[in-house]
This record gives sequence, C-alpha cells and structure tokens, in this order.
Amino acid sequence: MYKIYNNNYHKKLNITENDLVKQTILNRIPNKNDIKDLTSIDGIEINEINENIINTKKAYDAFKDSCSEFGYVGTLGDNGGDMSLYYNRILSIMKNEGIDVPSFIPDGTNNRNFLPFIDKMKDYAKDLSLTNPNFLPDCFSEFCDLYKEKLVQYDCK
Repeated sequence: MYKIYNNNYHKKLNITENDLVKQTILNRIPNKNDIKDLTSIDGIEINEINENIINTKKAYDAFKDSCSEFGYVGTLGDNGGDMSLYYNRILSIMKNEGIDVPSFIPDGTNNRNFLPFIDKMKDYAKDLSLTNPNFLPDCFSEFCDLYKEKLVQYDCK
C-alpha cells in the first residue's frame, strides 16, 4: 500500500501538485454562502429496538436496586433469599399460563412494558396467595410497590 507522501499516482494522471493542494483546500473550506454545507448533519437516531434495550437495562437496574434495598426475605421452611427468587417464580408461572411477561434479556423483541406489568404481577400474586397462602412471602406486594417506584425513578416504561 502506498503512503500518501510517496504516492506518485497523480503524476500519471497529469495532475500537478498545485492542483492537489488547491483541491485539498477547496475540500476543507466550505462555501460560506451555502448554508446547507454549514448545517450539522450529526444526529442520533434511536430506533424501537434500541429503545427496548435501553428500557430493559433501566428496568434491570431498578430491579437490582429494589432487591438490594429490600434485602433478605425468609420463608416458613427456612428457605429464602432476595426478592428475585420470588419475582422469577411468579414470572415463570405467569408465562406458563400464557400471560405476556417482560424479560431482562436485551434482545429488543420481547414485551418491554415493565411499568404496567408490575401492577398486573402484584394482582396476580395476591390472587395466588389466596389459593396458596405460604407460596410467597407476605411482603411481596410491598416489593412490587418499591420496584414500581424504582421503575419510575429510572424513567422506565
């Protein structure tokens, strides 16, 4: 590959070095009378898939903060953990029943409406607690409220 300072290709085309310098200067300095050349064309276009990925990341961060703030939750059988255990358990049950659930997988194709979903999950968990009283900790509803607050705080949809 030729380096620019060793490139003699312009000599074969009958282009003088002065012509090269003039063309370089012309290419660098825009015509000040032409406003179109002075207008910046830089911009950021965020398409729907990228918005979903950003929203998923915000929801995941809100979820981690909610679990961290809520702390360890024990159950009757001396089993326990943070609220992610119970959250994922409810998600799995809802998904198996054909309910559309959001996912933290950032592929941009799944339902990403975390904010309205948390209310649906809270209602589902209340109904589930009526039929299976010890299936979820009593504070799951409070966790849903905290997670919803964090979703709003993180500007998640």
